[in-house]
Amino acid sequence: MADPGPGLNRPAPRWRGRQVLVTGHSGFVGSWLTTALLRLGADVTGFAADDDEHTRDRSAGLAGLGARTVVGDVRDLDAVHRTMASRPFDVVFHLAAQPLVSAGLADPHTTLGTNIGGSLNVLEAVRRCAPGVLVHVTSDKCYRNRNWPWPYREIDELGGGCPYSVSKAGAELVFEAYATLLRDTGAPTRGASVRFGNIIGGGDLAANRLVPDMLAALDEGRQLRLRRPDAVRPWQHVLDVVHGLLLLADRLGDGTVAGGEVLNFAPPGDGATVLDLARALDTAWVAAGGDPVELAADPDNRLTEDELLRLDGRRAAEALGWRHRYDLDASAAVVVAWHRAVRAGTPPVEQTAAQVEDFLFDAHLTQTDERAGEQQ
Repeated sequence: MADPGPGLNRPAPRWRGRQVLVTGHSGFVGSWLTTALLRLGADVTGFAADDDEHTRDRSAGLAGLGARTVVGDVRDLDAVHRTMASRPFDVVFHLAAQPLVSAGLADPHTTLGTNIGGSLNVLEAVRRCAPGVLVHVTSDKCYRNRNWPWPYREIDELGGGCPYSVSKAGAELVFEAYATLLRDTGAPTRGASVRFGNIIGGGDLAANRLVPDMLAALDEGRQLRLRRPDAVRPWQHVLDVVHGLLLLADRLGDGTVAGGEVLNFAPPGDGATVLDLARALDTAWVAAGGDPVELAADPDNRLTEDELLRLDGRRAAEALGWRHRYDLDASAAVVVAWHRAVRAGTPPVEQTAAQVEDFLFDAHLTQTDERAGEQQ
């Protein structure tokens, strides 16, 4: 891991004992975030559907970590409201979603209902219950992709040509409406919406995604055929994203970031190609003692995927004092380490917790929080 450096801002030491609600806590990003929150001493309630095959397939191993779990459908306003009203939540992270472009094509109704309707229900519950902070999460797919060479900024046009993209753009418009309502009515909640770039990390097992497909090919020693090897994406490791989410909640809480803000979460630079990431994973695999895999191009036009998607993350970096600690090669190495450990018999939940612990310790987040606890 790279040295975080003296200028790295850290989440303020306020997580111990804080009441936090995470929707979608058993999904890929949600499980990493929940693991970090629990390690920092937060009292976490998770809200997720128990019959969501995408959530189960993408879980980084949350079971047994200690979060209080509520089973419910984010499309059910009464269930969302009951959960949010059950405790005086300091922070709400809304991550529950249907996360796959391919699933959106197969079932557009569920995708639109979950991603737009789910945001509507969470925001309405926020309006009624007034938690201190809301972090609302969507995706860089909310932008109308023009396949232009420059990165999308927060002021660029929303829209999309497939159900998944439309659902994310719609969720952003719902957030805008409620952020204005909360501001105009003097509500105490400060909320911001985050647009994620492409996130990688251990425990992502979803179909038709590069990292799971690459790891399966490495495991089996077979060729991997890449649908769009030259496609550019803003790849970033899930732990960097979790760090950004923690910082954002802190900055909203202390007023450094104003309510209604929208921020792209993306690494610095122009992104990297699918082939770049595949090669980085292959290099990390070989460095860990495995055999390399053969990569080949195999265009597949059945999936609607844009060739070029760059995301401008400078606004979030400046507002939060945040920078990514993992570049592409380091991200690949951490992903491979997670996968090989689990493949060797380490339970996923333990490996996720171990990598979270390493990240928090190396970034001095754990130490900062524990010192604050001793002073209380």
